[in-house]
Amino acid sequence: MYCRIPPEPKKTRCKKAPKIVLPEDRLVESYYARHPEAKFIPFELNSFDPPPARKFAWRQLELMNQGHPRDIARDMVEVEFAEAEKAAEEAFRAERRRAVMEGREPPALKKSKIEEIQEEEWEYLSQGLAAIGSQGRKAGEKLPGSERPARVSSFS
Repeated sequence: MYCRIPPEPKKTRCKKAPKIVLPEDRLVESYYARHPEAKFIPFELNSFDPPPARKFAWRQLELMNQGHPRDIARDMVEVEFAEAEKAAEEAFRAERRRAVMEGREPPALKKSKIEEIQEEEWEYLSQGLAAIGSQGRKAGEKLPGSERPARVSSFS
């Protein structure tokens, strides 16, 4: 007599995928330990521009590959980044001064991510309002789908 039950499937153990560890990961962690505020700097996820911590770690790793010890490479990169930030800030101030002297409107301060998102939302909102206005609706007309549902009394 034959058994009509299929054979039990072979048990295989699924191992976890190995964790991918990059050479600069330890350097990024140490950067965040020294600069905890850097964790909150927003960056575009779909951008090819890496976060500041990763840029820092890449430069430090580059100096370490040239033969500098880890701590000296870190100090060198700290100085480089501070100088670059100071130079960018000074260039921005000079541009603002030049614009004021020429009578032009000075360049705006860098916007935060929230302000950028709000501007983008405002564009979509104004486009939507313009589309509604172009349909020729009168002030008293209701929009389709904007009818209120009938009020349901809980005392009936």
